[in-house]
Amino acid sequence: MTPADDVFPGHWSEPGPMANLDRLLEDGDLDGLLRLIDDACDNGDWESVEGVATRSRAAIERGHQLWPASDHAEHRLALSAPANFAAAAVMRDAATFTVAPLAEVAASSHTWAELDPHLPVNGGALRAIVAHERVARGDNLTGVQLDEDPLGLPLCLAPWEQAVDSPAIGPYGVDDPVPAAGILEVSLIDGQPPPAGSEAESGRRALRDLPSAWTEGSEGAATTAAVIGTGPDAAAVLAGGEVRLRQLATEEAFGLLAWLGASGGAHGRRRGAARGRFEAWWCATALAGLDESDSSVSWPTPTDQLGQAVSELGWWRWDDRARPSGWFIGLAAEDPLDGIAWGLAVRDSIDTPSSS
Repeated sequence: MTPADDVFPGHWSEPGPMANLDRLLEDGDLDGLLRLIDDACDNGDWESVEGVATRSRAAIERGHQLWPASDHAEHRLALSAPANFAAAAVMRDAATFTVAPLAEVAASSHTWAELDPHLPVNGGALRAIVAHERVARGDNLTGVQLDEDPLGLPLCLAPWEQAVDSPAIGPYGVDDPVPAAGILEVSLIDGQPPPAGSEAESGRRALRDLPSAWTEGSEGAATTAAVIGTGPDAAAVLAGGEVRLRQLATEEAFGLLAWLGASGGAHGRRRGAARGRFEAWWCATALAGLDESDSSVSWPTPTDQLGQAVSELGWWRWDDRARPSGWFIGLAAEDPLDGIAWGLAVRDSIDTPSSS
């Protein structure tokens, strides 16, 4: 046994990484596997990382719970390995508890030109999601043929969409805080606007569903309001009267919808930029009254038609002076033609989630 083995049991430098992988799997040594992954990544030994990824999960047959090593290895391959290894990790689609979808992880650090040769043309939904992740980052992939496309969105950004500021995806986590609110001006709304009726329910439901990763995968809570009135009226209902707000350009508003749809909140798993863009299109379609209740409109909503509709809506970013600390984002939208407005407040705790 070498001195390194005394300090780091399971150290794989001798007799070789694959032999040590066999031993670590046989022993069910999760810590040793995680060290092997880190060392192999540092050395560019992607075969060993892939060996951990593909073999650790099967250890459950011997009573060993080694899936965290497999998930971590898949993440590291998608993030840092050459495109052939990254694409293979995406196509295996085996990771369950990684910090972000592997398609997004790979697309955040590799170009479409790098990944495409290693994504089978008949690769189905996974190849399509990688393409949409690159589109969300500004690529124009118009003309790329997708065998199966669960999102169906155009393969280039519309003029009223923003390319996402890709979150900082690292080896062990994602840094994607709430976008800065900018300068908000205090407004005090007198009176209580009347609630909107069933004609506003589709938009309200779409806003409520937008941050579902916060409410289902983290400790977030989302509240909505639909009123007869203005966007500031809807925000004030949720804030209790006094609200700080700023009107948004269409592009910024749509970007915030997409960010919310992609984010996992303070502690949840990201859904990815491709999914966020899809959720933003769906939410905007509902707010504009172009959703499935209108049989003349198919999905996805035609780009020009949706762009015209969302540009006619009023948009606000708002904040509540009385809110507790933690993650928070407040949005409001207004349809001036129908006199209807919607508000959304999403909160998440910065504390570590409870285990209960």
